[in-house]
Amino acid sequence: METLKKPVLLASLTSLIFGAIGGGLTSWAVLTEMPKSQLANTGNTTINYENGSYNEVVTKAAPSVVSVVAMKDLSNYYNQQQSLFGPFGFSFPGMQNQQTPEETPKDNSEDSKDNLSEVSSGTGFIVSADGLVVTNKHVVSDEEAEYVIFLDDGTSLDAKVLAKDTLNDIAILQISGDDSRIGSLPALTFGDSSALKVGDPVIAIGNALGEYANTTTAGIVSATDRQIMASGTGFGAESLVNLIQTDAAINPGNSGGPLLSLAGEVIGMNTAIDTTASGIGFAIPSNDVASVVNSYQEYGKIIRPYVGVRYVPVTPILNKKLDLGIDHGVYVIGDQNSGPAVLADSPAEKAGLKEGDVILSVNDTELSGNFTLQNAIAEYSVGDTVTLEVYRKGETIKLSLTLAESPEVEKTEETEETKK
Repeated sequence: METLKKPVLLASLTSLIFGAIGGGLTSWAVLTEMPKSQLANTGNTTINYENGSYNEVVTKAAPSVVSVVAMKDLSNYYNQQQSLFGPFGFSFPGMQNQQTPEETPKDNSEDSKDNLSEVSSGTGFIVSADGLVVTNKHVVSDEEAEYVIFLDDGTSLDAKVLAKDTLNDIAILQISGDDSRIGSLPALTFGDSSALKVGDPVIAIGNALGEYANTTTAGIVSATDRQIMASGTGFGAESLVNLIQTDAAINPGNSGGPLLSLAGEVIGMNTAIDTTASGIGFAIPSNDVASVVNSYQEYGKIIRPYVGVRYVPVTPILNKKLDLGIDHGVYVIGDQNSGPAVLADSPAEKAGLKEGDVILSVNDTELSGNFTLQNAIAEYSVGDTVTLEVYRKGETIKLSLTLAESPEVEKTEETEETKK
């Protein structure tokens, strides 16, 4: 098994061409409040462990847990390898494949799927009877792959990626096909992750190592509100915040699988593992996932709030260079390349934010380099009003800001905020 030498990895599984395996993971945290919308099956608002047992939970939940497999046509890759190395891995003088990858005709026949090979795998879980499935965004990151869902009984069905969250490691898929069960598939319900306490028992179910489907492990909530940096093969590094930490065993391939309470409710989605430790895994809180599902079911897309400013986190170096007189928060600033500090007609402009302001907190939650403005507003919904504590010219003031829907044209603005 080949893994990146990083402290935390995404819990997905990628099969490289010659059988080597690489684990990877990504994610950042989002909505800690559940919207009032009941479109997603949100279940109880409190977590009840009475009369629960591992066997009862698994029996109830396992039929809703699926394997998510990425499939690609690797024939061109093999043709290229043969032209370079020959059929036995050696290069012989004068040996050339008669068809280069560019010359290989593309198979568009009905049987073309016979050429597809598994290139990566992860886990997901069904959240509606019509086959809506939630998984990690990094599990379905390959835009060129076709995705197949394997149900608990081994049935394989095609799946379409419907939406990917721009801020969190969450994706939504739709099971398709002629299976008569679509419309009456067993779905899991969401519990309230804000009710979790350290020591609460939990169960993880997932496609461990891409080989052992619906592997079940048990443990406890080890901590909440964790902030980490995660990376994985082909995913780069991401800042993950507001995560649930658990000692329930999570392996590559478990990405996107549910973390369950003994009431059988989803209280997290397994996402990351610390490869330097034993029994340290991380999950996105269920409230974050449920909010994304609700958004898609209500609007047909994942809606995110935005503020409309560009900024850089305050660091000791920045504080000294600009003589800000403050040691935390985010500094509102624009430039000729990225654009103005405060976007026109944005919530920020309407609230009175100005270039040179330092935003210290959102609803009394302090901002820093590890927990920026983008992380903070992701915990709220479009239309919510938040209070910003702002440091301006030696004074601390408070501004009221109502979050608006992030326009499609402003996606680059959010990217600029993230990069700085």
